[in-house]
Amino acid sequence: MLSVGEIELKLRNKQHHLEALAEKLSESLKENHVDSGTAEKEAYSQQELQQVKHAILRIKQGAYSDCELCHGAIEATRLLALPYTALCCACASES
Repeated sequence: MLSVGEIELKLRNKQHHLEALAEKLSESLKENHVDSGTAEKEAYSQQELQQVKHAILRIKQGAYSDCELCHGAIEATRLLALPYTALCCACASES
């Protein structure tokens, strides 16, 4: 498994990418260059960006691999697949 430092670096790169994408989509919306999916893409990228920022905060707090609902461990394979998840598989399937 990747170290927490390596995961944080991946998350920061993802954050940078999402911020650039959100800015581009926001500009398209302001300039009325909107196709049918631009507003939805912008909303999705903003939501994903917030999840990434939250994961970075959880790393700093030392709670990165702890499920926010049951407080158990988030599976390592889940964190590798979705590094900004805050829930273990069991809790994610219930919500």
